[in-house]
Amino acid sequence: MGIFKRKSVIIEEASLSWDNESTRKQALVLGVMIAAILILRLASERRLKMLSGEHTLKMAALNDAVLFQEVFLAYLNAALLEPILAIGGMEEVKGGEFAINALSAAAICWWIWLLTDAFDFTDVVQFFTYHGDFREQVETDPKKYFFLKFSKTKEDARSERKSLVGTLTKDVALWFMLVCIAAAWLPGIAVTHRDAIHAYAVVVLWAIMHHVARKATAWSAGYFFTFLFPSTALMPLEYCLPLMDVADVVEDVEWLVSYRKFVHDRTGVDLIIET
Repeated sequence: MGIFKRKSVIIEEASLSWDNESTRKQALVLGVMIAAILILRLASERRLKMLSGEHTLKMAALNDAVLFQEVFLAYLNAALLEPILAIGGMEEVKGGEFAINALSAAAICWWIWLLTDAFDFTDVVQFFTYHGDFREQVETDPKKYFFLKFSKTKEDARSERKSLVGTLTKDVALWFMLVCIAAAWLPGIAVTHRDAIHAYAVVVLWAIMHHVARKATAWSAGYFFTFLFPSTALMPLEYCLPLMDVADVVEDVEWLVSYRKFVHDRTGVDLIIET
């Protein structure tokens, strides 16, 4: 017996039929849940207006967010082994078990990508450097620097602001976990609470991560909304993290002035830094 072998779940054929009232109710609950999340996602105009203006960044809380992100990632890296070993283990994996483990592995990888992207500020610093000092030099002598081509700043800023109020490809990582938990509670579905154990753990870790991130800074929406849409809580952090790197990035107060202007031009946010 493999250590990841699960007990088989026996479900009567009638319970999975669309003619069965219980099945229809379960599908309705899941459908309403997904529809409500998507409706909230589409209502982005108000959040774009909230993005503009002054927003406080607390450096001490930002440091806590960085530290807890390491804990979160450590769990995800460890949790990824279970579904992989379950699929590739010695025991034969049946269709339902294979699907559960494959989806679990995909969801965990999705979270690793989301957290890594949110706490990696190299793309922000790269854009600041190339479209700041480099761009000014290139404009003085375009022929000399013909090999440098820049994108349109206004279009980039417009696209970036939309991504900061919610990115579907990132937010779906949480929605999948919530659907897994809901499926474990609904009768007649071949998903047990043990199957959804990683979904429970990730949602708990995200609740803590979300609270810590909002203590550092919150740009575009209220507490409940940013919980359901992780990108709205996490992606602003990549604009704040360069301010922590006083060894390699932050040079002096004039650099801070220049960087604040860059953040404002790109996102509409006027950062107020508390340290």
